[in-house]
Amino acid sequence: MILLQLAIGVLAALILWGFIKLTFQLMLWFIGIVVVVSFLIPGALLFLSGLMFISIGMLATLGVLYIIGAFRH
Repeated sequence: MILLQLAIGVLAALILWGFIKLTFQLMLWFIGIVVVVSFLIPGALLFLSGLMFISIGMLATLGVLYIIGAFRH
């Protein structure tokens, strides 16, 4: 039983690490695209920075909810 719980914990950690890595890579690509588009369309910087702010806020909220959920039993 303990080995099963340990295996599930390792699997959950690997899935979570993959999600964090994917999210970080997507955020870096998104920032790069925003910079390129802001050079091409000067007025789009305000709109795209607002979208980035919303995306970062949603990720932060998801992280806080995940941490809270981990301590609930």
